[in-house]
Amino acid sequence: MPTPEEVARAFDLGTPAGGLVHVRRGDADTWRLDTSTGRYFVKGYFPAAGVHVTDQLAAAMVFERHALAAGIDMPKPIPPTDPLLGWVARIEDRLFRVYRWIDHQTPEPDISAWLGRTMLQVHQLQPLDRAGLPQWWRHAVQPPETWEGWFAEARHRDAAWAGLQVDSLPHVLAVSARIAELCDVVPDLVTTHGDFKIHNVVMSPSGPVLVDWDSVRTDSAALEAGRSAYIFGGGEPKQVKRILTAYVAAGGDLGWAGADLFLSVARNVIQVLGEQIRVSLGETTAARWMGDRTTIETTIGSTLRDLPGKLDHLHQLATQTLD
Repeated sequence: MPTPEEVARAFDLGTPAGGLVHVRRGDADTWRLDTSTGRYFVKGYFPAAGVHVTDQLAAAMVFERHALAAGIDMPKPIPPTDPLLGWVARIEDRLFRVYRWIDHQTPEPDISAWLGRTMLQVHQLQPLDRAGLPQWWRHAVQPPETWEGWFAEARHRDAAWAGLQVDSLPHVLAVSARIAELCDVVPDLVTTHGDFKIHNVVMSPSGPVLVDWDSVRTDSAALEAGRSAYIFGGGEPKQVKRILTAYVAAGGDLGWAGADLFLSVARNVIQVLGEQIRVSLGETTAARWMGDRTTIETTIGSTLRDLPGKLDHLHQLATQTLD
């Protein structure tokens, strides 16, 4: 781990006034660093990510530059003195980026109008002249025999969730089939921020700011808008509709999606479920966000039990939202 002095020197931040204060561990570590020139947000990527993270950051920074030039509400990166690429410096065996620190304001206002408008602005930056869903969507689609094999192995192992197959599997397969049907025909593929989440919107003194542009990817504009509105609205119909009304008012098109407006929510549920089942059955190791084995087993059971009701709610929500 580099010292505060090494980080400050790499980004010309002045003299450190203390240590690196750890803020959060997720796909990367983040810290706060105070120096003689101000307070900074420091992000360090795990060495094991290797070439993959370098390639992803290189692609993401191209889009991030477009967003900055377009005036999206977002932080401006601090350029390193000796960049590895773009706004990224290598210090020891890790890659780092730095931004000015933003003091999060409370209480938080209703950002529905801002979020709908900002999503549309992002989606307008780089529309793609082709139909279909990106490859990462297809990772959620497992053939019926794979799911049936997982449940058979779960019964063999006497897993607590093995008996939930009858009520849940038809719904898993229905979502998978619908994704497969749309894979080549979705009409609104765009390059996008890729991670519209509550923790990626910071309330600055001048208003909301969209942070963490590392996950730039392609997606359906309407389906990402639906999932993002669902996340920020907590699944509550009035709040979700308020966000999507703002998206449409800014020029967004949701009409083609119809009952599939929240398909990306369902896709995420079954994709995460499949990943957790593979861990449970010993096919792969657990990601950091999954927790311990007891947590994984409990989460699988809860997801399977809740799935029929969850999907019904999403269909009803799509109908209410588009009325």
